[in-house]
Amino acid sequence: MKLTKTRIQEWYENHNGQVYLSYSGGLDSTVLLHLIREVIGNDVPAVFSNTGIEFPEIVRFARRASGEFAEIYPKDKSGKRISFREVIMNEGYPLVSKETAIKVRKLRHGNLSPRYRNYLLNGDERGKFGMLPKKWRILLDAPFDTSEKCCDIIKKGPFHMYAKETGRKPFIGVTQDEGFMRAHQYAHTGCNIYDGKTVKSQPLGFWTKQDVLRYVVENDLEICSVYGDIRQTPCGEYYLTGEQRTGCMFCAFGAHLEDEPNRFQRMSVTHPKHYELCMRPLEQGGIGMTVPLDYIGIPYDTWEAHGQMSIFDIPEVMP
Repeated sequence: MKLTKTRIQEWYENHNGQVYLSYSGGLDSTVLLHLIREVIGNDVPAVFSNTGIEFPEIVRFARRASGEFAEIYPKDKSGKRISFREVIMNEGYPLVSKETAIKVRKLRHGNLSPRYRNYLLNGDERGKFGMLPKKWRILLDAPFDTSEKCCDIIKKGPFHMYAKETGRKPFIGVTQDEGFMRAHQYAHTGCNIYDGKTVKSQPLGFWTKQDVLRYVVENDLEICSVYGDIRQTPCGEYYLTGEQRTGCMFCAFGAHLEDEPNRFQRMSVTHPKHYELCMRPLEQGGIGMTVPLDYIGIPYDTWEAHGQMSIFDIPEVMP
């Protein structure tokens, strides 16, 4: 924690206070906001990018952030708001993982050299590290597109615009549990990145999820209700009783790894209006998620949806 506070202070001083927190209302950014307020005070803006498909609980929670707060939205070059539906219609659905989605998009639509195409499909002399897994090659012929672009457009885009307009440099609340690409990047850059394509501070970069949960408990922080409660196993490991992650509600990255009831099945019970929009066909004004979910074998319906059971009656199983 001492190192994290040092990195926060260094970032603030190096940029003469012209910094901001990329604030999601999630666990990591809630912890980072608390640390920033302790180290620096209330003048660092907590900037929340409202994508339009955040959990409603998250939106309400984020708006109650302590200190200076700003809410931004995804917009096109003309200043018009952009919706998730528009993005997936133009770019494709976020499926499996960002790494897989990037490879699928490049193989389907990229102007690739024969050597690079062969690398994405078969690897090279160094091995198969960058190869598209054979399991997901079905997406190359799918009747819909797969892409990672939604995150760039509706999440990162508003922050880039905010940074450009204000000249402020970001604090980002990512941890080492955020995925392979981010962990690999952190291993090369460390907490504070002062030059290069992306200038940012990630002072929680070496924290684990357990570190984050422990900090919340020990500092008696309020977290968004969608996470449920924080409890401990008999071995002392912390866990959440509600949602484990609170990114965009309709995102399918990682959904194939979840046990049932998965995020979409839970949504059908906890947020039925959002679920209906998510599953409604594109031609009827919805997101049309039934098509890609069926295609890659991710269940999205529950017995409860037919009045036969309640997923919340299932006894809680501790990790």
